[in-house]
Amino acid sequence: MIGSIILKYIFISVLISLIFGLTVLSDKITNKINRGKFIGPYFFQLWSLLIFIVFWFFNKPKIDIFEVSRLGNWYNIMLMLIAVIPTSIIVYLGSTSRTKKAFTLVDFINGASMEIPQRLLVQNMFVILNVNMIIYGSMTLAIFLNSLIWVQFIIVQEFICGRKITRKIIQEIIASVWFSVWVGILYSISGNIIVPMITHGFERMGAYWLKQNFSKVKADVAT
Repeated sequence: MIGSIILKYIFISVLISLIFGLTVLSDKITNKINRGKFIGPYFFQLWSLLIFIVFWFFNKPKIDIFEVSRLGNWYNIMLMLIAVIPTSIIVYLGSTSRTKKAFTLVDFINGASMEIPQRLLVQNMFVILNVNMIIYGSMTLAIFLNSLIWVQFIIVQEFICGRKITRKIIQEIIASVWFSVWVGILYSISGNIIVPMITHGFERMGAYWLKQNFSKVKADVAT
């Protein structure tokens, strides 16, 4: 049982690594031909979407994407707040300087689109592979392992870049786990990927707002 879960976890990790590779390759090709400046930042999301569609085509009954019957559940709003507010605060506390750039629709879309690889692909991949046992309440193994995978890649990225695991990275990991778990629950309850996408966009907005309005105060206190 445990061995099977580990093998499936490794399979999904390799799949994400493959998508990273395709992202880098796509970026290099478009840079050479001076094309793709607009879609360049979204190659990772686009490749994730394409691969998800392939898996979804053969596993439609197992996956909810645009369920609407559970959108009116007040629990969704509570989960959005639980995910957004603490994560925005943790990201703000891990920032080192004030953000001067105004928050734009593009920033919102950048955050929202990350739910394609994180929830639409990876969380659903664990569901497809039947790694979705209930741990406690609404928390499932798919949600937990999904959060673990993204922490894994945060750490791997730091090692690849030759950087040490600093306090800032630890705060990033904490924020990632907190957000991933609660938004994972939100997605499993709502069954609609648009809900976590909006939530991720609001999380980016919250972190930007805190950096713009309170970073100077934080710096003054530190000095």
